[in-house]
Amino acid sequence: MAVRGRHIFTKSELRAAFPDKSEEVAKTDLSRLLANGTIVSPWQNFYVIVPTEYKLKGIVPPEFYLDRLMKHLGCNYYIALLNAAEMFGAAHQRPQNFTVFVEGKSLRSGIKGGTELLIHRRKKLPMDFIRKFQTQTGYVNVSSPELTALDLVGSELDVGGLTRVATVLAELAEEIYFSTVSSELLNYFKAPVIQRLGYLLDAVLDEREKSDELFALSQSAKIHFRKVALKTSKAVSDDCELNKRWKIVVNQKIEIDEL
Repeated sequence: MAVRGRHIFTKSELRAAFPDKSEEVAKTDLSRLLANGTIVSPWQNFYVIVPTEYKLKGIVPPEFYLDRLMKHLGCNYYIALLNAAEMFGAAHQRPQNFTVFVEGKSLRSGIKGGTELLIHRRKKLPMDFIRKFQTQTGYVNVSSPELTALDLVGSELDVGGLTRVATVLAELAEEIYFSTVSSELLNYFKAPVIQRLGYLLDAVLDEREKSDELFALSQSAKIHFRKVALKTSKAVSDDCELNKRWKIVVNQKIEIDEL
């Protein structure tokens, strides 16, 4: 298949390409190729021929096959969180796994093609707010910087807490322009996520312009702010400061890593 320019194929495509081969012979061939590392199978009946540059490690990066896999599974998707941030240059907090958000279907996370693939299901994905990144095999969907920032705050427990989120945002901020996106984006998030992001941009990172843009977008979307704690899992004491603009009760001190 690679000779024909096909580095990714399904079992049904293999059978169609070689109709004279019996099921048993095809199965034996696939088993042999998997055993010697010529191909990997990140999903059942889905195969990737390992490019020469990855053969030594035997690990194929998910972006090499991800778009084709998600089309095979019939899923809307995008690369998210730390992996998306890294693609926009925020690489200080390099992720140890690969996170993908998918729409509707419940798919199992696990080691896929040598990489830990974390798959988070969402009822509805904001597909109007993704970017297309070119890869060796085509394109992949990646959350825009604005969507990535909101996702990081909304999934802060999955990425190591708000301090790590703030450190990533410090690098990502120069790519964030809330003035250029539709207020429809905010409808995919609960108000406390927006408030916490606004607070981090404003009070922690001193990105007042970015914070102002988010605040204006929130008003446009008619988002109503109520008093919420910065850290949800920590108690609020009487001496906690209140950020009046974002209505954030500051019950955690955020100190970002040196970049």
